[in-house]
Order: sequence, then structure tokens, then C-alpha cells
Amino acid sequence: MLYVRRSIGRKLLLAVGLPSLVFTVAGVLWLREETARIAPGVEPVYRVALVGLGVFAAAMAITFTLVIRLFVRNPLKRLVAAMKRAQTGDFLHRVPVESTDEIGRLAQTYNETLAAITDLHTRRIDDALAMDALQREVAVKEAVERRARELSFLVDLGRSLASTLELEPLLRALVERIVPALGLEVVEVLLVEEATGDLVVRAVHGHEDRKPGDRLRAGAALAGLETRPLLQADEPIGLLAFRKTGGAPVDADEARLVDSVAGLAAIAIANARLHQQMVRLSQTDALTGAHNRRSLFARLDQELERCRRFENTMAVALVDVDRFRQYNEATGHAAGDTVLKSVATLLAGAVRRVDLVARSGGEEFAVVLARADRAAALAAAEKLRATVEQAALPHPASEAGRVTISVGVAVFPEDGRDLGALVDAADAALFAAKRAGRNVVRAHEPGMRAHPGRRRDARVTADADG
Repeated sequence: MLYVRRSIGRKLLLAVGLPSLVFTVAGVLWLREETARIAPGVEPVYRVALVGLGVFAAAMAITFTLVIRLFVRNPLKRLVAAMKRAQTGDFLHRVPVESTDEIGRLAQTYNETLAAITDLHTRRIDDALAMDALQREVAVKEAVERRARELSFLVDLGRSLASTLELEPLLRALVERIVPALGLEVVEVLLVEEATGDLVVRAVHGHEDRKPGDRLRAGAALAGLETRPLLQADEPIGLLAFRKTGGAPVDADEARLVDSVAGLAAIAIANARLHQQMVRLSQTDALTGAHNRRSLFARLDQELERCRRFENTMAVALVDVDRFRQYNEATGHAAGDTVLKSVATLLAGAVRRVDLVARSGGEEFAVVLARADRAAALAAAEKLRATVEQAALPHPASEAGRVTISVGVAVFPEDGRDLGALVDAADAALFAAKRAGRNVVRAHEPGMRAHPGRRRDARVTADADG
């Protein structure tokens, strides 16, 4: 039964040939029976007829089989083979249409269906290519927009950093701009201290355990933070340490942006430090390291303006190294320069942070005592004198055998209501200290300016009058 079910030719042969054979044999047998009653002598003829009928049936079966194979089975096999090729992905193969019968129409319909499927597949490929191209275009557009935002941020950041040459405001602006732009929860800016090589925290955000002024050894690990070096001409000047919100990792685009930020910050910090250095040089005496005359009189102007506005007092103390000319003659100018440096250092260490020590010329120094009345000014001047005396710097030409100073003090507004008058009053008090035997402090008193032996020191007061 399986043998018949697997071939349409066998099914057709069985469906057509078997009924015909059965009816033919049945008809012959019936005719034989009827003839046997009428003419029994024709029995041998029927035997021959039955044999002939069998031969004819066999010939017909063979002929029918060949016809079925040629016109039905073979075309169907070609159609099945084509379907199998299509199943493996060969959608361009077509079945030859060799007739207009049902099999031919089936082949034609199959070809048309396969063509439609091929067109659909082609359209799907085109759609996929178009979608892929669209996705690439969107990705490129997003990348361009992201890069444009990054460049815009860098331009704005550079403009903000270039707007000031003061280091502290610059670092605050840096932190304030990069925290929201980069999505950071912790930011630290650490700068290398030139004298020690230590890293000093100068700006911090989001780190409760760290504050400005904290120091770390060079190379110390910053737990939980990513770092980028701040480089000036390939030399490290600091570190930018940070952590993203939630400790999220930094991707390649963000890393590139952080590197750019670090580069901009390094340039701005280097410029600010150079500016500070230039300002310091313009305000500092090259020999002693104290403030120079320009810085002195600029500060005096500021303090006087502040005192007038808020009705405060202030004082000026003029300091002179006793018998300095004799010291130079006895020990040489190099030793004299060393003494001036030492005195400047002693004076700077004996005043408050709000006060200012400046070299006003030669062996003379001036000290601006902010918000000091007469009693406070005299106490501060006595501290200066005692500090130098207790240092016991050798002085071969002095009666005491050590370096001492004389100090004259004048207070605003009692001793002078303008800068020229105030400095002249302090100079008069210094002259009185010299006349009193040196190594003493004198405050200005009425009549000191008019002393017949005093000559107004143009070196000290010329800038004040100007």
C-alpha cells in the first residue's frame, strides 16, 4: 500500500487500469458462461481470448506507465526539485512550463508565486539596507551633536577660565562648570606645591572628608576616584580627581572630554600661577623678599580709604636698622645684604597676617598695621624691636654687639589725615627714636616734625605726596 501511496503514477494506473481489467475479465467470464450453454465447442477459443486479454492488459499497463511517467511523474518530479531548491534559498530558479494542462498551470503558478516571494525578499533586503543606513545616519548625527555639545562646553569652559587670572576664583569656576556637565558627584583639584612637591587640595566638591588645604604626598592613591594629570609642558602641576554619580564607569567619549577639560584647566592654572608670580615680583623687593615701595603705598591707600569709610584707625611703623652703614663698612656689603634679609624675615614673622612689611629703601622698612590704635601700634612696634634684638644677629660696629632697630609710629587719623602727613609723622617719630639712643620705639607727638635737627626724608615721603 505504501508503494502505491508514494507515486501518483501508480495511483493513476491503479485507479484507471484495475477497474478496466476487472470489468473486462468479468465481461469475458460472463460471455463464456452464456456461450457454453449455447455452443460448448467454443471453449478453447475463450482460453485463447483470456490469454490474449492478459497480454493486452500487460501491454496497456506498460504503455500507461510510460505515459504517466512522461507526462505526469517527470514534470511533478521537476516541480518538487524546484521547490526543494527554493527551500534551500535559491529563489531565482524557475520550473520549465512544458504544457498548458493542470501540471503546466501548477508550474506557472509556482513560478509566479516564487517570483512574488523573490520580490518580497528583495524588498525586505532593501528595507533592511535602508534601515541600516538610517540607523548609521542617526548614529552619526547623534555623534556629531554630542561632539558639538562637547565643543560648545569646552569653549564656554575655556571662556570662563580665561575670564580671571586669580587662582581661587578660577578653580571654583572650574568645579562649578564640570560637576553638572559631566555628571560628577565628587571633584577635587590638587596642585603640586613647588617647595615640597606635595599635592595640596585647592578646590573640592562632594567630599566631606576633604577640605581645601589638605596635603597628600606625591603619588598617594585617591581611593574611589579617577584621576587625570594636569600637565604644563609635560610637567605635572596637579591632579583632577573625580567620581561619577553612583560610581558609574567613564566611557570612551567621557574620558576624552575629561582629558580635554584637564588640558584646559592646566593651561588656565599655569597662566594664573604665572600671573601671581608676576604680581609677586612686581610687589616684592628682590633682595629681602618683603613687599616693595609700590606695594607699600598701594596698601596704604587701600587702608586709608577703608578707615575713612568705616571710621577705623590704622598705624604706620617705620623701621631703621641701627648703624647699618658702619655694619657695611666693617663686614662688607654682602654681609649687609644678609642682615637685611634676616631682618625682613624677622619682621614678617612678628606681625599679623593682615599687616604688611615692606622695604621702603636702603636699611629702612615700613610696617602697615591694619585697624590698630595707638596702644596696639606701640605694642606691635615693641614686639618688632624685641624680636630683632632677641635674634642676636652679630654687629661688630654696635655698642650692644648685635643688630638692633629703631621704630617710629604714627596713627591715623590722630597724627595725619592723609597719606603724606601720616608717613611724615612716622618719619618724625623714627627720628626721635634715633635721637633717643636707638633700639627704642617712639610714637609721634606734636612738635616732632618741626625739630630743628630733623630733615624730611624725601625717599620715604615722595611716593606718599605723589
